[in-house]
Amino acid sequence: MTNILLPTDFSENAWHAIEYALDLFKNETCNFYIINSFDQPGSSGYMGVTSVMAKESIYNAQVENSKNGLRDVLDKINANYSNNNHKYKCLSIFKPFSGAVKKVVKEFEIDCIVMGTKGAGALKEITVGSNTSSLIGTVNCPIIAIPKYAEYKAFKEIGISTDFDITFTEKGLSPLLEIAKSNDALVSVCHIMDRAKKLTESQDEKKEALKVLLDDFSAGYFTLTGIGVSTGVRAFVQSRKLDMLCVIAKEQDFLKRLLNQSYSKSISHRANVPLLILNIKNF
Repeated sequence: MTNILLPTDFSENAWHAIEYALDLFKNETCNFYIINSFDQPGSSGYMGVTSVMAKESIYNAQVENSKNGLRDVLDKINANYSNNNHKYKCLSIFKPFSGAVKKVVKEFEIDCIVMGTKGAGALKEITVGSNTSSLIGTVNCPIIAIPKYAEYKAFKEIGISTDFDITFTEKGLSPLLEIAKSNDALVSVCHIMDRAKKLTESQDEKKEALKVLLDDFSAGYFTLTGIGVSTGVRAFVQSRKLDMLCVIAKEQDFLKRLLNQSYSKSISHRANVPLLILNIKNF
C-alpha cells in the first residue's frame, strides 16, 4: 500500500496536481491523504475581548472553509475518478503549510508528496516564493512537482540529471525505479561537463554503480560538453522528449542554487516536465 500526500489550497493548480497523481498511480493500491492547512493571520489592532472574539471568529470561518473545500474536492474525485485501488482521507490542519506537511508525513508514513505549481516552471515555484521551499531536503519522502500545463500521458522515458558525485543506492533511487517499472518506462541519464574534460576516477565508479541499478531500464547515458548547465538540461529534456525529470536535492538550498543558474527555467519552462525530487539523505 502506497501512502501519497496531496496538499491543496483549492486552486485550479492544486486540482490539476491531484488529477495528475490519480492518473499516475491509477494501477497502484494507494491511500491518498488530501490535506488543507491554514494559519490564523497576524494579530490586528483589536485589543482585549474584542481581539479574542475576532480571532475565534476568523478561526471558525477558516475551519468551515477548509472542511467544505475538502468535501468538494472529494466529491469531485468520486464523480470523475472511480478506482477501487484508491482510498482517500481528508485532513484539515491548523498549522503553517510546512509544519502541517511534516506532521502528516510522519504520522501517516507518507511515501510521496504530489503538489501543483503556479507557473510553467515547477522548480521555480518550489524554491522561490512558495511554502514548499521549506520541504526541500527536510522531508525524506520524494516530492513530485506538477507544472501548471503538464498533461498526463503514459511515461515512455524518464530522465535523471547528475554530475556523478553521489553514491547511488537502490534505496535512494527506489522512487524513480518504481515509477519507471510501473509505467514500463526507460531511464536516460544526462551529465553536463561544463568545464571538466573527463570524469574523475570517483565519478567513473559512481557511474558504473548507477549502470547496475538502471540495467533493466536504461535508455542510454548522455554527456554534453562545452555547454552551460541551463542550456544543457533544456536540450536534454526537449531532445529526449522526457515525460519526467529526476533531480536530487543535496541539501535544503540545493535547488535554490540551481535556480540562480537559471536551471529551473531550463528544466520545465517550455517542456512542462514534472519533477521528481529525491533527498540525498536517502542514499
